[in-house]
Amino acid sequence: MQAAATRLNVAAHTFPNNVPNKNLEIASDDSDFELEDTDINEDDSKNKITLQLLKIWQEKIQTDKSLNMIKCAVDVFHAAVETVAESADPSTLRYKVEGSAVFNGVVQLCIKELPEAFKCFLKLDSTSIKEVHKCKKFPKVQGILKTYLADLIKILQNIASANIITVFLKHLYQMLPYTQLFSSLIKPLLRILLKLWSTGEENVHIVAFINIFHIATNPTRSVLEMLLKNMYVKYVENAKFVSHNTLSEINFMRLSLAEIYLLDHNLSYNHAFLYIRQLAIRLRNATTLKKKENFQAVYNWQYINSLRFWTELITKTKKQSMLRSLLYPLVQIITETLKVIPTAQYYPLRFHCVQMLIIISKETGMFIPVLPFLLEVLDSYDFNKKHKTISMKPVPLTCILRMSKSQLAENGFKDSVIETIYQLILENAANESHMIYFPEVYISCLIQLKAFLKKCHVSNYCRKIKQLLDKIEENRKYIETERIKEPIALKNMEEITNWENRIKTGGTEIAKFYVSRIKIHESQKLKLLTKTEEMSEYKLPVVKKSRKRELEQIKEQSEEESEFEFQIKETNNDVQQKPVISKLNKSKKKKMKIQKEYRE
Repeated sequence: MQAAATRLNVAAHTFPNNVPNKNLEIASDDSDFELEDTDINEDDSKNKITLQLLKIWQEKIQTDKSLNMIKCAVDVFHAAVETVAESADPSTLRYKVEGSAVFNGVVQLCIKELPEAFKCFLKLDSTSIKEVHKCKKFPKVQGILKTYLADLIKILQNIASANIITVFLKHLYQMLPYTQLFSSLIKPLLRILLKLWSTGEENVHIVAFINIFHIATNPTRSVLEMLLKNMYVKYVENAKFVSHNTLSEINFMRLSLAEIYLLDHNLSYNHAFLYIRQLAIRLRNATTLKKKENFQAVYNWQYINSLRFWTELITKTKKQSMLRSLLYPLVQIITETLKVIPTAQYYPLRFHCVQMLIIISKETGMFIPVLPFLLEVLDSYDFNKKHKTISMKPVPLTCILRMSKSQLAENGFKDSVIETIYQLILENAANESHMIYFPEVYISCLIQLKAFLKKCHVSNYCRKIKQLLDKIEENRKYIETERIKEPIALKNMEEITNWENRIKTGGTEIAKFYVSRIKIHESQKLKLLTKTEEMSEYKLPVVKKSRKRELEQIKEQSEEESEFEFQIKETNNDVQQKPVISKLNKSKKKKMKIQKEYRE
């Protein structure tokens, strides 16, 4: 009490006109704190958002077309976003949002009511929404719109649930006509959308791309250039590993990326020329330097999926497009890629390249000689060789570029190779079955198929190749008969084109057979991609390798490693030999250990 009286005396001398009454009671320190607490609670009750208040606002915003209710909703959404992001001082916020139920209510209010509220205030309809900036009332709502859109972008960065992200992306699509008026928001928004397009779940992928495509239809040149570059880089990053689980995602990214590149052919040409040139440089280094790292730079999924994307893009363009001029270098790169390492281990990669060449030939009408790359396999590989292990079914080559040594020893490898060659030759023959040059082009194919039947002693393989041989022979005789009926001068290209179109319209037997077969093949392919391996349900016995067999495998491995070491010495003397020597020493030690155990 004495200290308090002393403070009052000092105050009286300092401010003589404000001398307090002597009869006043001096409050304690505890009472000061109690008053402050009551003041805070009163302020909180004023600005605290409740579910009941949100219902009242939802009814008002539907009838009240003024800017006041829109501003209240935007402020509440801003408070909710800042609360989640924890990036602002709560004391600076106008409203206080507490609890998940209230937060969800705020989000629901804004997503459901704000798009229509902005339209009503600006008096827009479906035709005039693209010209928002011309509205008289737009300057009044411009700041509120920018704040709301910035918060919408911010909340997309802080959400992890795929379902909630999908909801916000659908709402964002409704707000895109306003977003494109603020250039400072476009690039941050595109960064988030590109991330969701490349890393999100299936639904998120699709909705994110719809937003990207809407922005890309009316962009500035710098925005479209950023999209072309960043989307291609993200596609290549995601195409590093291919499996049955990731194949559909990579296919979607490739198709959607092609749609963006087709928006501006002239601008896309600059990027396509640069990236295709980079692929050509890698291929040149692999063929000239012949180092292991150069081979690995070409024989990987990123390289093959890049070629597949440019195949997809260029085949969708018309003859007048600048992108079509890149078709010849692309075909050269694909054909040289499959020749780099022409061994049995890389037959799957060869088949992927041949598939791309067939697609180019079919879509562009350009003749590409793909048969030699397939017939070479039948001529060089010994299909009569007995397999060392038995697999339950053929090895699927859809998601494989290189066969392992254990897979090469299985019977499923040979089954898959014959099936793939059969499928690709049949597809190519069906595409060219109406061409006037069919008998001359396929005569060498018929000769080589007959030669294969003479030397092959496996009945299943012979049956397939015999069926293919009969179909091609039947179509060859049909085209020759039609040519005799109607002689055509070889100089008259227009007449030849009309004749080929007439044959194509009528349909050939081999083309009809291929269409019926491809339906079965695609259904089996989809079944393989959508279902997991059913064999895991059965508890099959595990066959343990004998010590003798293990010794033989180690011996083969050491011989192959020594051959690899010798090849490195021949091709490049600068390569360090230490890693190879250490591997050989390890294999020798293991071999000696097992030999000792085997003797005992």
